[in-house]
Amino acid sequence: MKKIFYLMLLPVFAFSFVGCENDWLDINTSPDNPVSVTANAVLPSVLFFSTQQVYDCAEYGAYLSQCLTTAGKSASGTYAYKVGWGGFLEMNRHPQWRRCYYDIGVNARYLILDAQANNMRNYELIANTLLLKSLMMTTDLFGDIPVKESYAFSLNDADRTPNPKYDTQEYIYDYLEKEFKRVLALYDNPEWINCPTNGVITASEDRMYAGDMNKWRALTKALYARLLVRQIPNRNNTPEMCDKIIAAVDDALTDPGWAEPLYHFDGGSAEKCCMWGPSQPKMNLGWPQARENLLNQAIPSRFMGSIMGFYGAGIPFANSVTSDPDKKKVPMYALDPRATRMMEPRMNKTEKGLRDIPANLGMDVAYNSDYKIDFFPDLYTTTDKTNPYTRDDGYIAYITEEELLFDKAEALYWKGDKQQAYEVTKQAVERSFERYAVRGNLGIVEDDMISLFYELRLPLLGGANGFNISHLMQQKYVAMYLQPEQWNDIRRYNYSTSANGIMYDGVYVYEVHNVFKEGKANVSPKQFTETFPLVRPYNIYTAHWDTGKDKGVSFRLSANAWINRVNPDPETEEKYNRDELIRIGAFQNPDYLRKRMIWQIPLNDGGALTNRGDGEWM
Repeated sequence: MKKIFYLMLLPVFAFSFVGCENDWLDINTSPDNPVSVTANAVLPSVLFFSTQQVYDCAEYGAYLSQCLTTAGKSASGTYAYKVGWGGFLEMNRHPQWRRCYYDIGVNARYLILDAQANNMRNYELIANTLLLKSLMMTTDLFGDIPVKESYAFSLNDADRTPNPKYDTQEYIYDYLEKEFKRVLALYDNPEWINCPTNGVITASEDRMYAGDMNKWRALTKALYARLLVRQIPNRNNTPEMCDKIIAAVDDALTDPGWAEPLYHFDGGSAEKCCMWGPSQPKMNLGWPQARENLLNQAIPSRFMGSIMGFYGAGIPFANSVTSDPDKKKVPMYALDPRATRMMEPRMNKTEKGLRDIPANLGMDVAYNSDYKIDFFPDLYTTTDKTNPYTRDDGYIAYITEEELLFDKAEALYWKGDKQQAYEVTKQAVERSFERYAVRGNLGIVEDDMISLFYELRLPLLGGANGFNISHLMQQKYVAMYLQPEQWNDIRRYNYSTSANGIMYDGVYVYEVHNVFKEGKANVSPKQFTETFPLVRPYNIYTAHWDTGKDKGVSFRLSANAWINRVNPDPETEEKYNRDELIRIGAFQNPDYLRKRMIWQIPLNDGGALTNRGDGEWM
């Protein structure tokens, strides 16, 4: 791992660059020109890059989880993660690697050193929270990564080597749990929180919490709960672990300091615009690995459209319990009331509608060559700006309240309390409704529409078609739109679908039932008769993805035919740490992308995994 040491200072959004690019450990430590930085000057940089990291991971995840797809059908390209898993090994850089090891890691290290030198313990605590978040997001994406010998995570120069060893995920997650407990204990230590030498942290330094340590403590608790969820449903799916997750979520949400960690943007110039906004800011800051959002070219996938119940064209809504004939005259576009708040039907030649296509099939194949991108939803919702994430003056969420509620519901489900799991799932869905201001904005059919949504997407417990883990996780999938956890969740459940034969609790978690069947009649429950399973993207990059060990009758249907991780950054690792890549089996090896994370492998699943699919798991 070639380390490029620099300090990047972003006081508010005034970009200035300090430092130089040198060989490994060749840091300017001359007595005449020492490397130094003040904690208050570098905190805005660390926080900004932590925000950028959330976007980077979510952008990969939006396509890898098959939430979004593109109008084209190329099997490889510059944006390999969104064109069918093709060409990952040929990509020049993965931005998350630099975010973790350089942008966040290096700057946070100097922040901590200055905070320690001046006994400003509040700065040190915030830096530790951001480092733990960064490490968890990075290992969730790449798997094995350097920690013990990494410049980013070691304050002891003697621990670092020119070619750092990659630590196993077992070590990394154990390290994270210990560090979270250590840091949380310090948040509760009055000698740290009330230290008289603590610095005054202003809103210009901390755009989320303005230095409120109670809020930073609650965020750290929430991130710890997210870490624990990695244990279910495969690794340690025991009642004891479920209780631990439930307690961690409750501890975060009932903390007096709990406030959602939302990094707000002002809008205006590029560096002041949200990364998901229509200005498509490219926060590359001189490096080619940054990615602007491509929501202007993106289309909801058939999988996402099936879960949300897209109707296609706007057609009259009529629930079987409706008695008011006027309600039948209101056009609706989806079963899910969030759909037209998250994205916006656009006018084509004759009608509005919410349309989707199978992942990477190609717009011309799914419909016809006359279809243009404006036949599909406006993912920016530029007319009413009802999506808080996709505005220039929107925000990036580090973690949301609904994510935590879904985590609690999932733990309750596997603990065996399915009735309470249902109630908390519904609470999470309602919190997601609130984020998109659903209630009170849907017109006169609102009550009927929401009732039909619950009837089909969150049915009551009991009977063959009652509430199960698929309803819970599919609703979390929608709520995690443009969030990194969306892909993490799908991998935790091993892409469970009839396309690979993997079942949990006797159901395919990512197979959608009660899918709307297009027709010209009014919308009614009788038209939700079809099923759509999650399947691999079309036009897969066959050079990598039809050559696995387990070909079976059809490799496409193999349990091993799914991407589970991203390869370590080619720019630094293949050049400077090739021996380590070879040792862990990651050097130019497409099979490494299929290797499961440790939290995907059933060790103590408590009976959750009821069918593993064909073949041995890689």
